[in-house]
Amino acid sequence: MVFIVFGDRQNMFKTILCLNFWFLSSFAYVFADNREKVIRCIAGNVTMQFKPELVDGKGVKTYVWNKVRGVNKDPSFAKFEPSVSSQLEIYYNDEHQVQNRLIHYPTEPATLYLTNLRKSDQQQYTLALSYVDYIGTPTEYIIDLEVQDVCFEKPKEVGKCAVTTCYTGNNGVLKTPDGAKQTVMGYKQVKVCDEATSGNYSCCNAAGTCLVQPLQESTDPKELMSCKDEQIDGILWNTAMVGKTLKEPCPRYQKGVATRFCDEHGEWEPPNFINCTNEALVNASSLLESIIGNETQDQIRIQETVNYTLQLMKNLTSSTNGIGAGDLSSSLGVLEKIVTVTNATGLPIEKEVFYAVIDNILSPNNSNSWTTVSKETEKDPSFLLKNMDRFSKITLQNDNITTTKFNGSNFELVINRANIDETGIRFPDEQSNSVSLNSEELSTFLKLPKQASNATKAINYVAVLYRTISDILGSDSNSKGLKGKQGEKSKQRSFVNSPILSITTQEDLGVLNPPLNLKFGHTVKNTSTEMRAVCVSWDFNINKWSEEGCIVKQTNRRRTVCHCNHLTNFAILMRPYTQVSEESPFLKTMSLVGVALSIAFTFLTSLIYVLTWRFIRSDKNVMMLNICGSLILSYTIFISSVEQTSNEVACVAITAIIHYLFLVTFFSMLGLGVYYFMSITVTYYALYVANNFKSKSRVRWFLGGIWGVPVIITGTNLGAFWGKVYHLKSYCWLSIESGSLYLFIILVCLISLINILIIVSLLRVLFASSIVARSSLQRKASSGLRSLGTLLPVLGVTWLFGILAVNENAVVFQYLFVIANSFQGFFIFLSQVLLDKKVRQGIGNRYPSLSTIFSLAEQRTKETSLGTRSPSTSKSNEPLMKRKKKSLPKRFRQTKEKKSELSMSEKTMCTNCPQSVSHEKRNETNSD
Repeated sequence: MVFIVFGDRQNMFKTILCLNFWFLSSFAYVFADNREKVIRCIAGNVTMQFKPELVDGKGVKTYVWNKVRGVNKDPSFAKFEPSVSSQLEIYYNDEHQVQNRLIHYPTEPATLYLTNLRKSDQQQYTLALSYVDYIGTPTEYIIDLEVQDVCFEKPKEVGKCAVTTCYTGNNGVLKTPDGAKQTVMGYKQVKVCDEATSGNYSCCNAAGTCLVQPLQESTDPKELMSCKDEQIDGILWNTAMVGKTLKEPCPRYQKGVATRFCDEHGEWEPPNFINCTNEALVNASSLLESIIGNETQDQIRIQETVNYTLQLMKNLTSSTNGIGAGDLSSSLGVLEKIVTVTNATGLPIEKEVFYAVIDNILSPNNSNSWTTVSKETEKDPSFLLKNMDRFSKITLQNDNITTTKFNGSNFELVINRANIDETGIRFPDEQSNSVSLNSEELSTFLKLPKQASNATKAINYVAVLYRTISDILGSDSNSKGLKGKQGEKSKQRSFVNSPILSITTQEDLGVLNPPLNLKFGHTVKNTSTEMRAVCVSWDFNINKWSEEGCIVKQTNRRRTVCHCNHLTNFAILMRPYTQVSEESPFLKTMSLVGVALSIAFTFLTSLIYVLTWRFIRSDKNVMMLNICGSLILSYTIFISSVEQTSNEVACVAITAIIHYLFLVTFFSMLGLGVYYFMSITVTYYALYVANNFKSKSRVRWFLGGIWGVPVIITGTNLGAFWGKVYHLKSYCWLSIESGSLYLFIILVCLISLINILIIVSLLRVLFASSIVARSSLQRKASSGLRSLGTLLPVLGVTWLFGILAVNENAVVFQYLFVIANSFQGFFIFLSQVLLDKKVRQGIGNRYPSLSTIFSLAEQRTKETSLGTRSPSTSKSNEPLMKRKKKSLPKRFRQTKEKKSELSMSEKTMCTNCPQSVSHEKRNETNSD
């Protein structure tokens, strides 16, 4: 049966295949059909924007427009073939009459702009797409355009005016409220700004058909400001409301859309032509893209295309009035493509023309265009420097180079060979310049001395002098975010104050020895005394100026001498001057010696704790040992690594580690303060709560918080300032300029405040005890000072001097901070070892020979204390000897109470035995 219908198998297969294609094509045609209706006014404009759904992975071969639906007919309206030309092919005839009225941009291939509409333009427009290597019926999209022969636009409020447009075509009439008639040829704008002209306006076409529109002035105060009509650069910018952006076609011979913004004050901003590009540049860019995409293999054609494009760019950029932002942006993109093609093919190009184009682009006349391009795109002046470096490296790949010199108005270059181990390099050469040696032209040069390397052969090099790039190269973004006086000075933004010198060699010379000598003449001679000269090089990795590897050897108002240990692009950057007071050598020596002493005594305390641990084991001593360990680590890393700023990554890591260890130290001090508070103050006032706290060891919770919370704080601070100024320029420590130090300062102040409150509460408990309350003023002062001397070092309150010393003018606090922290380790050793009875007993148990020394010292202290009693005190006690002896039980109770009070007073001052407070409380309860 199958053979009967289809014949043989081969014919059957062909028939099925054809039916299959017909079915799929019909199916695609029916469901891909997209239809839209657009209504516009006669003499107005219309944008026919088709929205095709492109086939994935398929390139569009042709866009074909028809006025009469029929995909199988020849194009009767217009056709666009991207692979052939960037021009729209329009079929002019009497029927369509679209000459000079149809606009099409290659960047918007499926959009047509039709201006000055006529009634005959009312048609059904179709767009048919055909794809490369695609079999089937082209997808078709439809727009039904209706052209109204008379219409009023919806009125807009511009300021206090009502604005509309009357469209009539030719020989129309506009009737005003006072009965006057005005002839309308196509369209006419109507603006009503006062009560006298308010009323009904009639818009009538030549046939007498009229539309009536009431218009009156606006009373909304928000609409009182607007930008007025203005014609500039051949474009008429109509009235626009505040905050609106208008779009208009680009000027003649350019493609794209220009924009203009009406600011909040009702004033026009300059037109933005960043999207307006010369048609020839667009075509040249397309040809280069096809070469990069390997669509063209003909070497001769590639070379001709590149050289033709260069000559074209030289002509376009040589205008004395400067070039527009769009042409500048396109020129930079074309230069990048030429460098890419040269690198890929290795073909020679006309270097003189290439350098002439760069010279034209760097003209000061293009400063405004450079500003727009830098703001709107990623093609700032560093984009040009980067591609020049790429081209120089490509040029240097050839060993047989010829000496090349180019001396333009804005740009100078030399390509040459030199024996750097014999003669070195100087650029520009004195003999090659006809200008007097005293001229400012020679005040900028570089000199590479003979290098002490093993290289003996001559190497190729490219040296460049950018004379006028300082006029267009941006300021330093690092000046943002400064506080206080630095913030005020940063309003004088950093700027490049010299030409730019660049040198590239065939081989990487590594670290230069001796360094590269650069002498720059300042562009602006009378700079403010609040600005300082900085030797910088452009870092393409971070796209910023960097001071790394360069130092200022000499500077004055007119010139600056730099030494740099590497090769790249160099310049002088004027930054707001910030007074950096020279650190006193005596203060620095005091700091180093003090930190060393503090580390030594803290280490000695830790060592004694470890050796006597089985005799002194307690939660308090665990936290004390934790404080000693964190102090030793933080101080050691600080003095050994804080100045290691040569490696940025390492410096950031060092800053984060030091920050973390200092936070651990302060949280350890806070933990010890809380432990004292719970063991002494809370015990004195709330014995039940304290007993619950001491019922089991809490040290694990303390240590977990001490080492865990700083991880979160350090990580948050590092993440917040990642990629910003996280550390100081000269030290691996948090920066106060960027604000990364403030989180540390806030925590230090908060912890110190809490510990001060804890110390006050401990002193209150001390003076509330009956034995201290009955003591003399001298005894009270002695007890208070001893307690403060014990608590202040371990609770970190002395660091408040460091907060006050942040101000460079607070020299007194700087010395106080150094002195206090220098003796921190000693006071910890004194209070936690020598004055701690339990630790002394542990040392005596561990080393019996030392117990005798401690016993003699303690006995001598008691004898001294008894010997200091005054005669008046003895005499005052004589009447008591004459009194009747007290009963034995009463004397026993008083003795027991005094011993209890003495024990509480001693243990509160040494902060070692908090249980004494509870003992006194129990005594008071029993006595009641």
